[in-house]
Amino acid sequence: MFMFKKATTTIIVAFATIGTLAAIAANYPITPNDVADLHNLGPGVNTSESEYTPYITPDEKFLFFQSNRNPAAGPEGDFDLWYSMNKNADKGGDPLFEVSGNVGLPVNSENLDGHPSLRRLPTGEFEMYFSSFSSPTRPGPALTNIYHTFWKAGKWTVPEAVSEVNTDFHDRMPSISQDGRYLFFSSDRLGGKGGDDIWFVELDEKTGKWGQPQNAGSVNTSASEVTPAIHSDGITLYFSSDHAGGVGGYDIYFTQSVSKLANPDAEHIAEKGWAKPLNLGKPFNSNFDDEYPTVTANGERVYFTSNRSEGLGAFDIYRARVPLFARPTIRLSLAGKTLIAGTQRAVNARVSLVSGEIHQQSETSSEKGGNYRFQLINQKEYRLQAEAAGFRKIDNEFDTRKIYDKPEIEKNLLLIRDIKVPKVVNLLVTFVNAEGKSITPKAKQKLTPVQKRLVALKPGKKQTLVRLEDFGGSEEKALTALEGFVIEVQAEKKGYQALKEKRSLSVVLDDYKEAVPETIEVRFVMAAKGQKVEKPEPVTAKQPEESEPEEAKEQANETRSGGGSFNFLGRIYFASGVHDSGVGNIKSATQRAAAEFKKAGNGRIFIYGHGDSQGDAAANKQLSQKRAAYVKKLLVKAGIPANRISTQGAGESQRIHKNDDTEQKRQKNRRAEIYISIPRAAEN
Repeated sequence: MFMFKKATTTIIVAFATIGTLAAIAANYPITPNDVADLHNLGPGVNTSESEYTPYITPDEKFLFFQSNRNPAAGPEGDFDLWYSMNKNADKGGDPLFEVSGNVGLPVNSENLDGHPSLRRLPTGEFEMYFSSFSSPTRPGPALTNIYHTFWKAGKWTVPEAVSEVNTDFHDRMPSISQDGRYLFFSSDRLGGKGGDDIWFVELDEKTGKWGQPQNAGSVNTSASEVTPAIHSDGITLYFSSDHAGGVGGYDIYFTQSVSKLANPDAEHIAEKGWAKPLNLGKPFNSNFDDEYPTVTANGERVYFTSNRSEGLGAFDIYRARVPLFARPTIRLSLAGKTLIAGTQRAVNARVSLVSGEIHQQSETSSEKGGNYRFQLINQKEYRLQAEAAGFRKIDNEFDTRKIYDKPEIEKNLLLIRDIKVPKVVNLLVTFVNAEGKSITPKAKQKLTPVQKRLVALKPGKKQTLVRLEDFGGSEEKALTALEGFVIEVQAEKKGYQALKEKRSLSVVLDDYKEAVPETIEVRFVMAAKGQKVEKPEPVTAKQPEESEPEEAKEQANETRSGGGSFNFLGRIYFASGVHDSGVGNIKSATQRAAAEFKKAGNGRIFIYGHGDSQGDAAANKQLSQKRAAYVKKLLVKAGIPANRISTQGAGESQRIHKNDDTEQKRQKNRRAEIYISIPRAAEN
């Protein structure tokens, strides 16, 4: 590596002899040349002079380096900072660097200027840290110091010393983290482990000053560790060292912050030290000096300098593909939905992502599509879990260690109900009028996905949906198939309005808690012609605990064939996403319903659940049904027989405020309405 002296700059190249290398046991990997894809950047960047200390911006658009080529800003032979722009940065493909330009005054001086490291500010401008000797116009201690400058209004500002870092020793080779929080550098100051050590300082955001320099600890050895480069991930550190066991001279190594790997949002980058540094091996390292690695943001390419024999000058800049084991961490976004397997219905669930000290949790809402999202890194194995009431737990391993090119990962979690499935599951389609009396219309049915067109339907005749043996006895597969069925019915009967309705069997299955019955009854309601009162839509299925005995069914069918009244009894309001507790005083509505039912003697209660416009329509439909079911439970507790109550979820289709653009309006829409149907005979 270069050693710097004030006034005159001498180049001392340290070579590891072949005899020394032979005596050291090799402890490094070897990457095939075609995989490493190592190239000299060639003319335009490299010359017969020295091109040294390269820094590539994370987007691979600008390359900064130092060179003693002409024309220099200072006396001939000194090192200046230069730059080159990649013309293909926005086009993709291999980089094409234009002819390099001198950074110029006031950054370059009559002394050596080098070791650039840049970060982009929130304003879009750049801040650059670099090394230089002090001078009458550039204050600082006698040896190499660290300075910084800003790119503003198309030019660099006058460099200022980083006084919190600079000492009477060599302080150089700065590397600024992209968030501006940490500044790494190399120094031979007292308190280190070897000739040169890697140190870092943390910015005090309140004062805007750098804190006390800290030794990077386990990164350093009794040899020299130099040229630190903190990657834009804020976790991965590349550097060079000449300690024993390498390929030769200075080799390139990489390590990662243990605390950041365990928890990407950990407070301090070196709180728990660093992972064991690994040598990049051949061909990245050679028998010569290989130093100043910087890696692009996507982790694919490394730029470094080397004085290997095939170069154009004393030192040249090279570009290579980073081996997979040495790639930086990549921030990933894991997102998806919690859905019922076999359908696209969202379900409320608790999703957990666990790995070591990382434990993230997300509560999904069916109202909002069941969406979940986690931020993670690609260097770990995770356990991804999902739990939902009435469904079997999902517990999967999720390995991100080989993910480098997919920052956005989509993974839907498909939940299966935790209920038993009989050997055969049948479907029974029935029709009733508004009073619950059984009727037999002329009907057609399309049962997707097994039927592509409408076919004749015989009401009250069982149809086989699934046989467990057809799925190898797997309840999970049978349930998934059941969830996917959609029933579309068209029916006509004299004296009734024509019916055309679809019903998802997945919604019907919500009513079963322990087992799917051998026969699933799906009931459709047909309204009489000229009926002025809006009738409830059909009840999908009865919960097992609410099944009616035969005598109760007969009593329900004895309601009058026409006439009577249909009266509003009250509303119960709900908070957003809530179905099992009302807002405000809910007693008045339930007490009135109970009183009116007892007074009528032979009435029937209808409950309509409603939602606001937030979330998708399917989720709102499901939530509104649950709201109606909750009110039904309240009425049953108040003394109304369960078999005299029908529920219906209308979703967002019957909002009081169609434009519910305020929370006040949405609150009015999140409701359940209670009605009572009283036959004429009961009225008299």
